[in-house]
Amino acid sequence: MDLESSIDKLVMPLLKTNNYSGTILVSKNHEIVFNKAYGKMNREYDLDNELETKFFLASISMVFTSAAIMKLHETGKLSINDKLSKYYPDYKNGHLITLHDMLAQRSGIPAIGSEGNVDYNKITKFTHSTDELIEYFKEYDLLFKPDEKYNHGRSEYILLANIIEKVSGKSFGDFLNEEVFTPLEMNNTGHYKSEKMIIKNLAKGYAPKGLYDVESAYDIDWSSKTGHASIFSTANDLHKFGQAILNSELLNQESWDVITTNHGDEVGYGWFIRPHLNRVRYQMNGRSPGFSSYFAIYPDGNLIIAVLSNNYISLPADIGMNVAAIVFDEPYEPLNLTNRKLDAYLADKLIGRYKFDENFYVPNYELEIEYNDGYLTSQWGDLIPVDNGQENTKDFILRTYWSTLHFTTNDTGQVIELKYDSHSGTKID
Repeated sequence: MDLESSIDKLVMPLLKTNNYSGTILVSKNHEIVFNKAYGKMNREYDLDNELETKFFLASISMVFTSAAIMKLHETGKLSINDKLSKYYPDYKNGHLITLHDMLAQRSGIPAIGSEGNVDYNKITKFTHSTDELIEYFKEYDLLFKPDEKYNHGRSEYILLANIIEKVSGKSFGDFLNEEVFTPLEMNNTGHYKSEKMIIKNLAKGYAPKGLYDVESAYDIDWSSKTGHASIFSTANDLHKFGQAILNSELLNQESWDVITTNHGDEVGYGWFIRPHLNRVRYQMNGRSPGFSSYFAIYPDGNLIIAVLSNNYISLPADIGMNVAAIVFDEPYEPLNLTNRKLDAYLADKLIGRYKFDENFYVPNYELEIEYNDGYLTSQWGDLIPVDNGQENTKDFILRTYWSTLHFTTNDTGQVIELKYDSHSGTKID
């Protein structure tokens, strides 16, 4: 089976069940070998996604912020070893934090809104400057001593965007356009400045509804995510950026090496440095209202994969990793989803509260599984049954985050544990 047929076989069941719509690009040995759009960019007007359709990248935006900082580092306008206090003399604990700590997300600065002084969801409804955003969190206590561990808190990259503005004398978006996007001919990429912007060919974002339906995602003002999630782009433009990394363009090799080094907890500067299929991989994924994304580079194989989606489901990473397996001729297991209703007797065994430990996505979280009209649901969304060939499946996909769930039983058939991705939760009632 050729590459296009293999990827179509992977994607089409997800497209038909309203779990995926977007664009997928694969580049091998510096040549694009697959580039295809799927589904609708706008369901109301029945408009199809196209290769030049733009999508918000969410956290993939961070890779451009880190590249911009390294550009300033190369030209001597700042140093990644500078203390935060150099740029913000009154910032709480700023004398303890370096730009390196922030780039590697090891500063200990909490997420904006995490101390309850402001509702983050309300912040995202309005246009903000980076100065205005910093006011919300500049007095927060640190979560831990800088460089002690990793924490994805967003606030660090807001500060980095503001530092880019301070040092360059240009707005964050203008600096990226002039120093990153234009040199690489990334003509369909930009920073969202305010709700007044007109962005041509921008996909509308959708969110999951129930098991197999979607609804319009709620609107946000992406300027409230400046530095960490405010960039829109196309798969083609991401490919150009990936090529710059592989070819040591835009920045020198030393800078790219620093960006793609594991500085602890498999995290680089705006990238995760996580091996896959026994190969080195730089990857980043993103998810924000209406959109999700995955961008990966396998430097030893000269492979670039970009998966963009206008659906608020964390599915692109799974698609991207399976696409890599197809390209490298490695085995993978496609999911057989079903809408078959659960037997009430089985559901009664599965429902309840499951307690996870401090290493879970939300430390010490209690996930409650309920049964409604033949299907399981939770605080985090609905569970899609997986057809594993058994009459009564205990395998599910939590649709919102596309996480794998498996209910474990003891020798008497009693459900005692819930496997959530690589985590385990004990049933407590």
